Amino acid sequence: MGDILVPKERRDAVVLIGVDGSENVEFIKVYAVSEEVAKQTLEEFFSAKGLFPSDYRLVSRGSEEVGERSAITTRSESSLGAALARLGLKLLSNGVLYLDGVERLYQFTLVSETLYERITAEKKAPESYDGESLTAEEILSLGVDVLVENLSGMDLSKLLPEKALLLREPTIERVAELLAEERDYPVVVETRDAGKYEFLDFPIILRLPPLSPEEFAQKLSERLGFEVSPGHFLDYPAEKLNMRNVEALARLVGALIEKRGLSAGEALSIAVRLNLGEL
Repeated sequence: MGDILVPKERRDAVVLIGVDGSENVEFIKVYAVSEEVAKQTLEEFFSAKGLFPSDYRLVSRGSEEVGERSAITTRSESSLGAALARLGLKLLSNGVLYLDGVERLYQFTLVSETLYERITAEKKAPESYDGESLTAEEILSLGVDVLVENLSGMDLSKLLPEKALLLREPTIERVAELLAEERDYPVVVETRDAGKYEFLDFPIILRLPPLSPEEFAQKLSERLGFEVSPGHFLDYPAEKLNMRNVEALARLVGALIEKRGLSAGEALSIAVRLNLGEL
């Protein structure tokens, strides 16, 4: 790949980069048909750009399924592009990697030490993140360790990058050991009480609050296929306003309709009272 900097159609590997306003390369992601090709491509890219590997930190590596993708382009990586854009970086590539006959890809993800320090705030206390600038998926795609206080019941497993390790309510000792180790994968700790782990060195603390009554009603409406009024949930305790309870209520309503022959409205009213322990 002597022409590694020339945008073109490719069959073996593609390089995606995030550059700042001065064209400094702050982010690098290599997709290739094998680990060996990925390593070779990364080395050639560093050489062609005159970059030093010591200026970058490997934050993610491993294989992933191609799935329904037919090619790797900046458009197919729109979620990554959005995350980089919010960091002031522009996503560029050296072409299009076509995936005809390819079932799995190998990837390396690196960030500059400058960007890593910016993301992880190594020189100051971690900041609590309320999700107003980046979505949960965009944050998790950055490939760094994250502490998630998940009161929304969101299924994080569907948002994790390849090779990420998800731990739900692990022991403090286990988390401390992992954070102290040299790793080539990010650790994501999911908890309902971030306070248990906040003293540990997590670069990012992501807080996913409970759903509002309106959001809860909307999600339940989508699940049931009929309109549900937020009024049913105005007095609901916050710990019940989450996606897991949406699924639980939907199953309960369905069971009441099927086994008791109730109308949708009757089943919903009874399900809400049962869910609150009022019957």
